Amino acid sequence: MHPRIRACFATLQAFDFAAYRQQLHGEILRNLAQWQILAKPEEALQPLDALLFEFNSIYEYAEQADAYGIVDWQDAAPHIEGFDMGYKHDFRKGFEAVPGMSLSFLKPLEVLLDPGTIDELVDDEQDMEEVPGFQPLADAYLFSGLAVVHDVLAELNQQNHFAGIGLKPAAQILLGGHDTGIVYPLLFTASK
Repeated sequence: MHPRIRACFATLQAFDFAAYRQQLHGEILRNLAQWQILAKPEEALQPLDALLFEFNSIYEYAEQADAYGIVDWQDAAPHIEGFDMGYKHDFRKGFEAVPGMSLSFLKPLEVLLDPGTIDELVDDEQDMEEVPGFQPLADAYLFSGLAVVHDVLAELNQQNHFAGIGLKPAAQILLGGHDTGIVYPLLFTASK
């Protein structure tokens, strides 16, 4: 394993997830106020099948995830692992690419994937996913952060903070990379 990948893993081990948890809690509460405004125009709005947080990709610009209100989702069955959401859904009018949540725990991966660093790690004709140790490292970052995100969302759901945005009683909250097709279930709101 390349020393830069080892160093990046050490950065993950030192990340202050307690501070991130507090920051995320406040950030989502602030954004919920904006989402509630989006849910109360003069016209009647469809209830949300899901709330999707979408970041650019785990390989770049992943520190911020925008929020999308999902309606008319034809395959809204709950899942317990990453899945392909497909395209049989729509976005609620006005609830597209609004402030969602920060994913600051992914920042060290962005640094590792800087063009200068990639040239040091990747041979010609090689994808980053093929670099020994990179994919387990990326998974460790993503799932370490998602555990904290889930805890914050579950707490806010228990306190009924999502009621004002028009989520269906059995809605899902999801996180995925832009145009990757794969989303990760963060919370099923019926499981209070």
